[in-house]
Amino acid sequence: MTRLRLQEIKEIISSDRLHYILDCRTTEDFDQAFISTSIYAGSQLSKIIRLVGVQTEAHIYLVAGTVSEGIVEGLNKLGFENVTLIEEFENTDELSNSSLLDLMITIDPDELAMDLPFEEHARIIDLREEEIYSKGHIDGAEHIDLEELSDIGTIAEFEENENVYLYGDSEMSSFIGSLMKRQGVHNFKKVTGTFADIKSIDTIKISTVASAPKEG
Repeated sequence: MTRLRLQEIKEIISSDRLHYILDCRTTEDFDQAFISTSIYAGSQLSKIIRLVGVQTEAHIYLVAGTVSEGIVEGLNKLGFENVTLIEEFENTDELSNSSLLDLMITIDPDELAMDLPFEEHARIIDLREEEIYSKGHIDGAEHIDLEELSDIGTIAEFEENENVYLYGDSEMSSFIGSLMKRQGVHNFKKVTGTFADIKSIDTIKISTVASAPKEG
């Protein structure tokens, strides 16, 4: 299958054609360098398409990584006929030279612990399942359902003075981060590592959601 060159993608982005650039690489590769305006899908392409509400008549351009034909066939079966692969790029220079480079700002739990005491306008968002969030989360963190957070209206409500921290599932953090960037929101950081890594930092306070009192 013929793959589009990066220069051709630049022309598509500037056009008014209904399109989505979906990136199915690993979070590590995506976070380091991705095509501007693209949406991270990772291994959960069908879920991402549903959350974003991608129309079947839209043109889909895929950064597929090591997997390609199987993804295209799967999308065809879902009713998406206009699917095109984008040529692979090895490093940030290729994207930068094409003026397409974007990246995810990431911090590890140790850096998060150093940030929080000095953040007057921190907004911490836990992207795990609500039941898991209830059992333990960063003190002050809020849980927002993925269905709600995927909506551009919700993203538009983020304040310019807020410094947002996303943590939880790595793929969903990259996905939400890519949606935020797509809507012009850049004042956020993705926290890498697991919740166990975060919990192991003594200076990060962990809270739970108290159970409702029993009646009677």
